[in-house]
Amino acid sequence: MDGDELRWRPPVILLIPILLCCIFIFYVDVFQLTTLNISSTFKLPPPRFLGYVEDNNLNDYLIKTEGCRIPYMDPLDPSIVEFITNEKQVLCNKNKPPLFKSNLTSLHVIDSSLKYYKIHNESALECCYTVFKRVVPNFKENDNKVEYGECLPFYRDVNIDDEFVKVSCTYKSKQIYTDFFSFVPIKPTLTTQYSDSTSLLNVLVIGLDAVSRVNLHRQMPKTVQVLKEMEAVEFLGYNKVADNTFPNLIPILTGLSENELAETCWRSINDRFDNCSFIWKNFSRKNYATAFGEDSAWMGMFNYAKFGFTVQPTDYFWDPFNYRSEKEIGNQHKMNVYQCVGSREVYKVLLEYIEKFVLRMRQSNIPFFGFFWGSSLSHDYLNKPKLGDEHYANFFGDLVRNGILKNTVLLFISDHGIRWGGIRATFQGRMEERLPFLFMVLPSEYRENHHLAYSNLKRNARRLITPFDLHETIKDLLNPYALTQNFINSRAENRDGDVRGYSLFELIPSNRTCLSANIASHWCTCQESTKIDNNSNIAVETGAFAIDYLNNKLSGYAECAKLALANVHNIHEHSTKEQFIHGKSYYLDYTIVFETVPGNGIFEATIRKHVKNGENTSYFNVTGTISRINLYGSQSLCMTEFHIKLYCYCV
Repeated sequence: MDGDELRWRPPVILLIPILLCCIFIFYVDVFQLTTLNISSTFKLPPPRFLGYVEDNNLNDYLIKTEGCRIPYMDPLDPSIVEFITNEKQVLCNKNKPPLFKSNLTSLHVIDSSLKYYKIHNESALECCYTVFKRVVPNFKENDNKVEYGECLPFYRDVNIDDEFVKVSCTYKSKQIYTDFFSFVPIKPTLTTQYSDSTSLLNVLVIGLDAVSRVNLHRQMPKTVQVLKEMEAVEFLGYNKVADNTFPNLIPILTGLSENELAETCWRSINDRFDNCSFIWKNFSRKNYATAFGEDSAWMGMFNYAKFGFTVQPTDYFWDPFNYRSEKEIGNQHKMNVYQCVGSREVYKVLLEYIEKFVLRMRQSNIPFFGFFWGSSLSHDYLNKPKLGDEHYANFFGDLVRNGILKNTVLLFISDHGIRWGGIRATFQGRMEERLPFLFMVLPSEYRENHHLAYSNLKRNARRLITPFDLHETIKDLLNPYALTQNFINSRAENRDGDVRGYSLFELIPSNRTCLSANIASHWCTCQESTKIDNNSNIAVETGAFAIDYLNNKLSGYAECAKLALANVHNIHEHSTKEQFIHGKSYYLDYTIVFETVPGNGIFEATIRKHVKNGENTSYFNVTGTISRINLYGSQSLCMTEFHIKLYCYCV
């Protein structure tokens, strides 16, 4: 044989995978987009979990724009999976069911519950209901007082014409049952019938405290699935702007920061909030019915270490009902909240009230603005939202089934992620805490007829956005049918440079940064991050500066101990595109987690080091605020100033 015939000749079919492999390598080498070079501590794997959509063009980022890059976070990342546990189901009232239930207008006995109260002779059951109402507080009196009327007897069923009632029952002269029920009677000032409903959209805002976007997917997949079926737009770059609930919701409700609110209408913690320009006042001027309500109202956004309102802020104000019902029949107290009132879980009572409100407004053809906030389910525990998943999913499903969303804009929001606990000591926990969830559902007819507004909304789902933007968006909903293509384009063209708040119905610039969005570096998630040795010189310097800063805050409060640095838990250096100033100076941001004594408080601070080129000089300052990331419990009972409570160890 010739030499050529002795050589092995591979079948042609084997050349096909080799050819495909070469084509793939060529494509990756030539066409693949350049990715940001970040440290391994910052790279988190792309999501493979409920509710996420892979996008190969984003290369492991949620947000990838000229001005901001936020990485994907796996809900079951190895760094945090140890903190994901199952919470026990709540058993209210020792698992004894309620004796009465309510609908939109009346109370009814629950026959199946009679046996649990050992009622064998119904004629011996005597019940009455007492109407109670909010009392206008006196000067420096807390906004939590109510007054009761007389107890009106009834048997089995009764129609209710008032908002709040307390039910009391005796059996054979023995007190056996107390319960509270809330209703939504149509008030005389709201009886105007609206014949032209096409010019108005209802706005319903439902909040769930302390749940990050990632944790919502992790804990409440059924709710997320229902929202997806409703074609909700989920905003992946919703970045908080401050520490806790109050300063993150004030921008939504007023368009102001907490400091700006203090400069205009709330000059001290002893003041009330009546003179502040809340967005519900704008809706009220357009003859909308307005409603505001929170569960766990004792620590509500206007009540915790504050004095609330003189005149109730909205047409329907649920806080007095929640406060009184928790005070009298609250049970299953855990951490900061009552989980139950009587035989019902608190968060379910709030959702039932919201459903009553929207149904009553629809029946009477009255446009409405409702803002409701739930804390009892989620405020204190990372894993408790899982217990409410099915109920929230059913609630949102009922809004669809009852036709509420045909002319209602639904916003489902949070204020921040969980702010304490083991997960907060991790890098992912830090990121999650700064990225709450935000979903928005528009009526289908509106989506179809306002293409640009809806298109911009969807594109903004992958832009950096803030609570200030949400305020501008809600303002646009005062006149939603004006959001034509010409109007939106004209507004964009007439803008003079960057603004703090954009409506989500207009396209947010792709070069938007945390600085232009008014997000302090401490809260910014658009950063590269590099871990630094805990014993490095910069760790010592920033730790010492943070301790001095805290002690300066505590200066003048003799009841608080002077703090000292116990140790540094971790420190990261961040870099952004805005570090260099005129080429003559620059700054570096360091986020440090440190522990203090006495009290073993664990804090997180972002310290900025300003450096002057060529002069070998520098100085430090704190960006944002210093966060407390473990619970302080009774350590600060001596302190009423709510900003200082985080840092004070009472002596």
